[in-house]
Parts: sequence; C-alpha cells; structure tokens
Amino acid sequence: MDYTIAPVNQEELVRIRRQLHMYPELKWDLPLTAALVKEELTKAGIDFVADKYGPNTIVATINPEITRFTIGIRADMDALPIQENNHDKPYRSKHDGIMHACGHDAHTTMLIGAAKALHAIRDQLTCRVKLLFQPCEEGRPSGARTMCEHGVMQDIDCIIMCHVNCVDGVHVISSNPATTNCSSVAFKVELGGRSVHVATPHAGIDALAAGVKIYNGIQLMISREVDPFDTCVMSVTTMHAGSTVSTNADKCVLEGSLRCLKDKTMNWARARLAKLVQSVAEESGVTWDVSWSGEPLPSAHNDPALYEAFTATARKVVGREKVILLPTSPGAEDFAYYEKEKPGLLFGLGMRNEEKNTIYPAHTKDWDIDEDALQTGVQVFVQFVLDNMGGIDGMVTPKKGE
Repeated sequence: MDYTIAPVNQEELVRIRRQLHMYPELKWDLPLTAALVKEELTKAGIDFVADKYGPNTIVATINPEITRFTIGIRADMDALPIQENNHDKPYRSKHDGIMHACGHDAHTTMLIGAAKALHAIRDQLTCRVKLLFQPCEEGRPSGARTMCEHGVMQDIDCIIMCHVNCVDGVHVISSNPATTNCSSVAFKVELGGRSVHVATPHAGIDALAAGVKIYNGIQLMISREVDPFDTCVMSVTTMHAGSTVSTNADKCVLEGSLRCLKDKTMNWARARLAKLVQSVAEESGVTWDVSWSGEPLPSAHNDPALYEAFTATARKVVGREKVILLPTSPGAEDFAYYEKEKPGLLFGLGMRNEEKNTIYPAHTKDWDIDEDALQTGVQVFVQFVLDNMGGIDGMVTPKKGE
C-alpha cells in the first residue's frame, strides 16, 4: 500500500482513536468527543464551524474559497449503551455501560487524519472539501437528518463515508453500485387485558396469550407472505407482561425492529402488522395500540458513477485484489439522508485480524479493531479527493421526494 500520498502519523491516529474509545458518549450528548475534534482541528489550523447544523455538529472545510466543486466526507461520532468486555485493553471504556462498539471512534479518527492530511496539501487541490463530524447515528432524531434539515448539503456536490467492519480482512475495501443498507423503523405493540386469579382464567382476558399469538403471527407473516427474493426482517426484541405468578397478565408490550430493502415492502409490513394485531385483539378481547419510532430511516443507495470513481481510487491505494463487492446489509445507516440530497457512496474497510483477535461483530461487548487500517482509511479519503477534484461525470442528483 502507498502511504506516501499525504502525511499521516500512525502514532497520532492511534492516540486519537484510543482517547475516543476510552471516553465514549451517546447520541447528541458528546461534549468530550466534540471538544477533542475541535482541539485537533484547531491545532492543525483548519477552519470549522460548530453547532451550526445541530448540537455538537462540527463541519470543517479545506479550501473554503473554492466553490466550483465540493466533496463531502462524513464520520459519525456517537457510541452505544454496551458494557465493554475488553479488560486486557488499556484503552477500554472508562464510561460504565457505554462503548464504541460500532467503530465510530475509528471513523472520527480517520476523518481527523484526512482533514490534517488534506490541509497539508491544500495548495495542490482544485476543489473544496467539507468534513462532516456527525452526532447521533445510533439514535433518533437522526444526526444526519438533522444536519440535512439545517442545510449542510446545500453546497456539497457529492459525499462519501467509511464504515469499518471485522468481517473483511484488514485493509480490504468493499462497496457496490446500488443499495448498501435497508430502511429501518422500530415498533411497539401495547395490549390491555383483564387480570384475574390463575385458577379462573376464563373470567379474565390474558394479554400475554394475545402477545404470544402476535409474536408467532409475525414469524408466519414474514416467512409466508414476503417474496423470498425481497428483504424484510421484523424482529420482536423485547416482550414484557405480568407481575405475579397468581394472576394472568393484564398488560403485554412487544417491541422490535422492522427492516426492509424496498419502500413498498416497508409500507406493506407496517400496515400488515397493524392488521395482525387488530385481528388477534378482536379474537381475544384485548385493547391494542401499535406505535412507531417515527418515519422509517430510508434505505441507502450508492451512486453508480461515484462507485466507479471510488473503485479506481481504492484499487490504487490497496491493490485490485483487496477491493471487493459489498453485499447489501439489512442494517440501517442514516447516511441515507445525505444520499437523498446529493450523490453519495458508503464503503467498508476491513479490520479483521485473527492474530489480534479483532474478530467480533459490531454492537457486541468484545468488539475491537486493527488500528493498522486507520492509515488506509485516511489514504483512501485523500486519494479520492486527489483523483476527483475536477468533478465526476455521470452522477445523478436525487429528485426531491425520492
């Protein structure tokens, strides 16, 4: 790999990433994270604005005076409510019950590194670069949606992002020219019955029994009513009912997540769940309510022309054999909001290394990364700007409402 494209200090990247990892923060509440980003940008002499596009948002700009073509690069900064298990790591989270288990510490680190590297070679660039440090990818309201609503994409022509993973080997880069992530929304089903002594169940209305019927009905609905070549995942992740062993449950609450590849399928599944709950409720006599976390997070789609340009860059940095096709993920990614405004591209960067035990899935307590790949992410960002600062032909700007 060519690490001579732009000046990148590996020791500095590791220092920043470990500092972020030790002090993770949730959703919009990122005072320590934002302070570190601003400190690093300030030390490097890089222009930025803070809080303009929402609380704890930071947008840095390289060559602000150039307006003919602007490339955006985004990193998410928030962590997850997970208790870290990596007791042997000196940089283990110091915040109880909070952990960077999805690589956002790496994303933020690589974007800081790219900002410094691009700033160092800014006189060679004929375009403007905007670097978006985004809160709240993991929560709602979405950080990306909020930043877009505040106009962050107005003067950006295209935008890219990296998501690290421990599925692909270290330094392996993946992307595709179509859909990368499914749409997503959370649901809550609330049932009300009538509690009686367990010796006379016929005299009451058992909310738990109705909840079990709904749970089983969801499994049948998805497996028998959805085209197997479509993607529709409806998972009930929590179910709470009852409070004693001597009476039946007068309340039952099911919560979960719905993820679909197509908007049409998403609309069908939401209506079908309500129909299922209503049918069970009428049969069993429970009261019912179905609520949603809001509008579904949209599915994410890479621009084909941007993909072609990016693939050429990736092959240049890591070699043709380490650039692979990214499969569509049922996971959600709020980067989709940027892509509804302008052409965008998400790519994956492999961090899996058996020798370093960086083998665990994201959102788990043992997650960690191979920090050697941080340089790779920085170099890909920098090389992409160098390769495409004159513009990219064939990109398609999404129409409003799509």
